[in-house]
Amino acid sequence: MKRILFALALVSLLLPAAPRAEAGANVSIDFFYNNLGDDGNWVDVGDYGYCWQPNVAVSNSHWRPYSDGYWAYTDVGWTWVSYEDFGWATYHYGRWARIRDQGWVWVPGREWGPAWVSWRTGGDHVGWAPLPPRHSGRGGEVVYEGQPITGRVDLEFDIGPEYYNFVDVRYIGDPVLRERIYEPSQNITYINNTVNVTNITYNNSTVYNYGPDYNRLSAYSTRPIRRMELQHETNVDFSAGAPSGGFTRVQGDQLLVAAPMQIQKASAQEFAPKVVKTKIPQTRVETGWMGISDPTVKAEIQQKLKTEDLKVVPPARLQPIHPEDLKKAAVGSGAPPMINAPAAPPPGIGNPADQGKLTREQMMQQNANAKKAAQAQQAEQIRQSAEMKKAERDQQMKQSQETAATRKAQMQQDAEAKKAAQGQQAEQAKQSADAKRAERDQQMKQSQETAATRK
Repeated sequence: MKRILFALALVSLLLPAAPRAEAGANVSIDFFYNNLGDDGNWVDVGDYGYCWQPNVAVSNSHWRPYSDGYWAYTDVGWTWVSYEDFGWATYHYGRWARIRDQGWVWVPGREWGPAWVSWRTGGDHVGWAPLPPRHSGRGGEVVYEGQPITGRVDLEFDIGPEYYNFVDVRYIGDPVLRERIYEPSQNITYINNTVNVTNITYNNSTVYNYGPDYNRLSAYSTRPIRRMELQHETNVDFSAGAPSGGFTRVQGDQLLVAAPMQIQKASAQEFAPKVVKTKIPQTRVETGWMGISDPTVKAEIQQKLKTEDLKVVPPARLQPIHPEDLKKAAVGSGAPPMINAPAAPPPGIGNPADQGKLTREQMMQQNANAKKAAQAQQAEQIRQSAEMKKAERDQQMKQSQETAATRKAQMQQDAEAKKAAQGQQAEQAKQSADAKRAERDQQMKQSQETAATRK
């Protein structure tokens, strides 16, 4: 009996566990086709092939990628933590494209990354834009992977102002960023006052997303920017479907990722979605320039992108909330840790686990400081809003007074013109009456002379 049990145990060890796979081994593109849920549809987009479009991108024209969530700083740099059910896939693989008359679509990719965005920062603002796919006419893979992405990405992929999500640097640590993002129509100003600090790099097939200097943003952020430890789960059963919340979830100060690190390369002939909603034969991609109708303005922005010094980040005008962090900030923008070693927290930040060692009084003080700063900001916004409304009322009153004065002057002018016209009309009537009377007198005189002659 023991021999039988031993043999069975040995066989079980030798046979591979078929439905399970370590991080990305033998996982194909249909992993996305099978696990992206009912909150979107697959569409066939020209040369991009099968793309996924969230329902919210169709129902809400103001929706934008990388807006419903928050930024955390992990072992691999800036990492997007999404509140959207599809975020485990669409913000960690592939690229986003905005198709004219169709909206945003996600182009699947094969590499897991903390976030695929272009970064800009400087002054009092910071912004990020979803990386677009490569233009199909330029050759190469549509989703460019396996190579570093630098601060020239705006030029290389023609990323325009409207692609960016900009926020006040004080809110970069907020747990809900969608309410803090400025209207895209204002982005021209922020583009001109920032520089590109994108720095996506690789180390042993691991993607690192370094961008804005953590310490610099932390110095101005009202709330602490969340630090988390990234944990990649292995031996995951990918055939069982996406678990509740997707393949990425937050557990305390850890971000647990069960999604594969690599997806096998495959052609569209090998795999296809079970249902394709529509086919878009012509790919008319908007890359963020549609809102600029003046060619001069567009040319000036493009020239700015070509000539900006990526090592010189414009200083903030705000007073730092945490000046001690500003002293730790690296010169330039977001230099990564040593690439031949595991990524470490920026100098002076410490291990995320140390955050739990704060005393209750320290935590209460931090919360009180954050609340006080938020209240001050809210009061300032209310004051500015009141001043703007007062200025608007004063302007409207001034315009009303000017309109009334203009109307009065016009009425007086009309009255004078009418009076003059009446006087001229009376004079003409008088002259006409005098002419008629003279004519009658002349006729009477002639009649009298004729009668006298006849007599």
